[in-house]
Amino acid sequence: MSQTSGVLIVGSSHNKLFDFGADYVKGFTEARTYLALKKPSVVVFGRGEKAGEKFEEFCNFALEHSPQTLWVFSGEGLKPSEMIHWTNYGRLHDIIENFEDPALEKILQRALESGGEEAQVAKLRELFEDQSAQLKRLTNELEERVARRHKALRKSLKTLEQTKGRLESLHKALLGIHRAATIIQMEQSLNDVLSVTMNVLGVKVRFASQSSMQDSPGVLVIEIPPGKSGIKGHVLFAKGGGKKFSPPEVDFLQELTEALALALQRLHKLEEAKTFKAQWQATFDAIPHPLCITNGDFEIWKMNMAFQQACHTSSFRGLIGKNCFEAFFGEEFHPPTQMESPFSFRNARTGLRVTEHYEVVSQRMGLTHDAEQVQLVLLRSITDEVRFERRIFEGSKLAELGTIGSSIAHELNNPLGGMLSFLQLILMDVKPGDDLFPEIKGMEQGVLRCRDIVLNLLSFARKHDLSDISEINLFDVIERSVKLIELQSRSKGITIEMPMREPVIIRGSLNALSQALCNLLQNSIDAIAERLKDEPLFPGKISIQLTLTGEKYQLRLADNGTGIKPEYQSQIFNPLFTTRDPAQFSGMGLTTAFTIVSEHQGNLEILSQTGSGTAAIISLPPA
Repeated sequence: MSQTSGVLIVGSSHNKLFDFGADYVKGFTEARTYLALKKPSVVVFGRGEKAGEKFEEFCNFALEHSPQTLWVFSGEGLKPSEMIHWTNYGRLHDIIENFEDPALEKILQRALESGGEEAQVAKLRELFEDQSAQLKRLTNELEERVARRHKALRKSLKTLEQTKGRLESLHKALLGIHRAATIIQMEQSLNDVLSVTMNVLGVKVRFASQSSMQDSPGVLVIEIPPGKSGIKGHVLFAKGGGKKFSPPEVDFLQELTEALALALQRLHKLEEAKTFKAQWQATFDAIPHPLCITNGDFEIWKMNMAFQQACHTSSFRGLIGKNCFEAFFGEEFHPPTQMESPFSFRNARTGLRVTEHYEVVSQRMGLTHDAEQVQLVLLRSITDEVRFERRIFEGSKLAELGTIGSSIAHELNNPLGGMLSFLQLILMDVKPGDDLFPEIKGMEQGVLRCRDIVLNLLSFARKHDLSDISEINLFDVIERSVKLIELQSRSKGITIEMPMREPVIIRGSLNALSQALCNLLQNSIDAIAERLKDEPLFPGKISIQLTLTGEKYQLRLADNGTGIKPEYQSQIFNPLFTTRDPAQFSGMGLTTAFTIVSEHQGNLEILSQTGSGTAAIISLPPA
């Protein structure tokens, strides 16, 4: 209840007028009633007792019912102890002498001001407390909202972490299954990822043709989505402890199975491609002829096994990018003028042991690679064909030469005999000191030379005496020939390497074959002797090897002499052809050897390379 006056004076008999007004009561009883109804700012009272009331009781009452009211004590009759007590525990503002104290008005004025300030402070405090309470309520509400938001954020963060973990798992799983080369590797990749995120113990892929696992606790079976490849089956996920998969985990594993289906399709197509490639490569390698695929500049892109083996290299990649002709024939290969596909030509690879002849065929394929034309180059070995052609040519040539030589020899023999007789008669009449003696003697020597040539032609045209044909050991022929030629070879420091002695039985003439072999050995000794003229310390060597090749025995005589020049190799079997002094060498050695071997149903082939030596290969049928 609001107050009408700011000052209450208790027990004063003089009602003074103050500018701020004052209410007067006679004693503590009326004051108690007044305080129960009004709340003055200042109450002035003293020690006097009326109506049996005590000073201390009134102070307690005033302190209880009007705690904001300030007290002004009249010190008259007031004990010091009471003053100290109520100064510490009451609302004492000031002490006056008595109610007549002239300073009362100023004291009351200050008390009112102080009370007003206290009232304002109380209102402010009340307002502050109200605001504090409201702020506390708002703070509590905010804290509750923040707590709810934090809870929602934690839940969202947990969901986000789970989603992130699943995305990372999905990413790792996708990388694993798409990098895997086998189904086992796919299963292992999935197991490594899911064992951490979902406590998965095992992942298995089962196709429709395989036995599948039945549903059981802790095992999730998801069907593989059918695709273009027609793969049918299931993916089995087993969880630890027999626990079931949660719905989000099932959704995640279904998505993972869809990705796995794509990887299985890729793996299926990859296996098909590997199968097709293996079949194509097997077909490519099954072709017995060297074959390669090149670009327009004949740089190798692909080759079959026969091409790689023909190049005598084990490095497949070492041939990729090289010119196919230089890789096959060597850097000294000279291409023909016409190299626009389709084309074909013949070329040879010459070595000491064998000369291989090839027919090269090139055809442009209807394909392009990196905007370049693709060409197919086939190299077919025609070595046997060339050998047969050469044998037929040499045989027919020698047959014709034999026929012609026999006719010419018979026609020339009689005139040469008459000329020789007349020249010898003239020499009997001419003295050695005569001026005509040297000229006539030279004429005689020329006629004798012509007679020897005619006799050689007759010997070539005439069949050799093969009346002693029987079963002989080819090693006996070799030993007999070497013994006949051994004196020359040792005198020149030439080593002859003999093969191991074995029973190699053929049908033939020991004498005729020994003559043929001696002619070949003589040519080898002469070739090494030519080299010894320039290199006196050169280690001359003749190697004799005997092997069974196919259905024939092959006798090979190889020397390390000067070799035969390429321009002479087509003439070596011609009668009377020689690269040395015709006065000393008749040029019939190889021709005679060729004829003897041919009469034994055999074949003689000469392989030579200038500066590296010569190899003579004799092929004879067994008995």
